[in-house]
Amino acid sequence: MRHRPVLQPFSFIPCLLSLWFVISLSPLCALPERPFDFPSARLAALGGRHGTLVNDFTALWTNPAGFVEAKEEFSISELGLSVYGPVFDIADTLVNYFGSSGSLDITGIVGPGGLTTGLNLSGPVAFGWVGRGLGFGLFNRTVADAATQGATIKVQALEEFLMTGGYSFRVINKNSSLLDVGFLGKGFIRGQLPLEASILTVTDLFNSNPLETQPYTNVLGVGLDLGLLYQYAKFLSFSLVYYDAYSPVLVVPYSSTISFISGGAASGSGTYNTIKSSLDVGFAVSPRFEFLNRYVSKLTFMADYRDILDLWALIPRNPILNVGLGFEMVVLDALSLRAGISDALPALGFGIDFSVMQLDFAMRGVELGLDPGVQTTYAVDLGLLFRY
Repeated sequence: MRHRPVLQPFSFIPCLLSLWFVISLSPLCALPERPFDFPSARLAALGGRHGTLVNDFTALWTNPAGFVEAKEEFSISELGLSVYGPVFDIADTLVNYFGSSGSLDITGIVGPGGLTTGLNLSGPVAFGWVGRGLGFGLFNRTVADAATQGATIKVQALEEFLMTGGYSFRVINKNSSLLDVGFLGKGFIRGQLPLEASILTVTDLFNSNPLETQPYTNVLGVGLDLGLLYQYAKFLSFSLVYYDAYSPVLVVPYSSTISFISGGAASGSGTYNTIKSSLDVGFAVSPRFEFLNRYVSKLTFMADYRDILDLWALIPRNPILNVGLGFEMVVLDALSLRAGISDALPALGFGIDFSVMQLDFAMRGVELGLDPGVQTTYAVDLGLLFRY
């Protein structure tokens, strides 16, 4: 009598690892493109994104498996600002410059390790809905990063639009155990404009119209996120999220932004690349204390290890930098107190729900180097959310 072969548990894992290995080797000719990272003051205060944080619209950015668990929430618009680097020193330099004539000299704020600063502005386009196993949205953001190299400052300006949508479903609902899986598809368009000038005369960046004189790069991409979320008795949660499991992009150069807008021909042939994948694992505990129930609506402790795949990179980050810890306490369903650790640096913040809008604020440390303390700076995040 012939017996059918039995599929052993997790026998598919070697196949998945082999597939990932082939995909990860495909773009060796170019560095991966940066992912679409919508700034969130709430996540910033919690030490970064957590795959178990899926109780609202945030699930669209943390874990597509959370669309089942997330409460129904509709986003009309959102304004978010994230700035990092010596922003207060830069602001003081700008005030002095506009108060007197002359060139804009930033040599006074360029330290021995150079200067790295930037901003990430999201919105006002932030339209979407999450709930009943579904999640979709349309977003935009503006990014400007500046860094010095010797006596030169280089600026990279980006403008992006992202459309995303996904679905999740519950595969286990038994004996206080819940297991959800989900996916999120996305497509985006990104415009990149590089600028360069001397640190002695930063205003040279804008002496001529950069839209006519500087090369422009257009990036078109699609992507896929995969997620898993396990919960036990609404007390303990475990998550596994594969961000950008496979996200190919087409990079097309143009002689200028005006040439692209006017429909001119590309200045070179398009090249294919990918967005760097990130495999994250997370845990969360939501304890209940009877003596706090009158005032505390929810208490959550979260811990994640982000980008496990980086451990096998040619030049990996120090593993401690990929650990994220977060704590959130919601008081009277209106005030959220938050704290966290990311990049081995602390983060603090709060959120206030005004019913018609929500205000989030965070201050945090940022490590730009590959090891703790190599290139440390700080960041400030502010968000105004219109979700109902």
